[in-house]
Amino acid sequence: MLILVVFGVLCGILASILGAGSSMMMTPLLLYVFPLITGKYFSIQTITSATLALTFFSTATASIRYHNAKLIPYRYALILAISGSVGSFISGSYISKNINHLFILTLFGSIAVLSLVFNLIPIKEKNEQVPKTIFFVMGIVIIFFLGITTGIIGIGGMVLFMPYMVYVLRFSIRKTIGTTTFAGAMIALFGIIGKSFIGMMNWEVSLVVAIGGMIGGYVGPTFSKFFSDRILRYGMNVILLTIIITVLMDIYKNI
Repeated sequence: MLILVVFGVLCGILASILGAGSSMMMTPLLLYVFPLITGKYFSIQTITSATLALTFFSTATASIRYHNAKLIPYRYALILAISGSVGSFISGSYISKNINHLFILTLFGSIAVLSLVFNLIPIKEKNEQVPKTIFFVMGIVIIFFLGITTGIIGIGGMVLFMPYMVYVLRFSIRKTIGTTTFAGAMIALFGIIGKSFIGMMNWEVSLVVAIGGMIGGYVGPTFSKFFSDRILRYGMNVILLTIIITVLMDIYKNI
């Protein structure tokens, strides 16, 4: 279990200093690195349950900080979070049990590719405005499908929703981060509830990984002051590219 704690701490640190979803890095660690070190393999369902737990604990912890800073506009954030949570619960309790290893790998790889693309495009601040109703309704639909993704692979790609909030809904960047973090916590929670209903949560692994992630998230900001924003951005791109290459190689072997 010590290696799981170490993985959790590492992902928590990376998430806190690189601004990335810690669960995305956890998937290849459990899928590829853990077997190399221990000779033991986890099922893909155990891995997705661990990433869900890590996502929930890391985003819930961060949400407290954003709440205290008054950066979560609950009037909109709650509606978006509920929509995504419904999608996550449905996929966690009904869809995920009927999906095979290859599909999960393909979906995960697609999210990683899109995350890399969006990370390469800098988000520029726009003048904050009240969201137009039609665009907000579209946002509710989009985050519902991101919630479905969360219930299946443990990550929802909230980074994909951030440009929509900034450029279309016209939220400030700081409120966008607060809203997506809060929504991500609720979505992950309902994904966990859904998987629990059908007995697909491996609590022993999930809680150990999540506790490690919380420790890493707490100590991570201490290291961030030693790196420039440019270095951090390059670091995130390298991590995403490494994940993409590894997953693509695995997909190729499984075809």
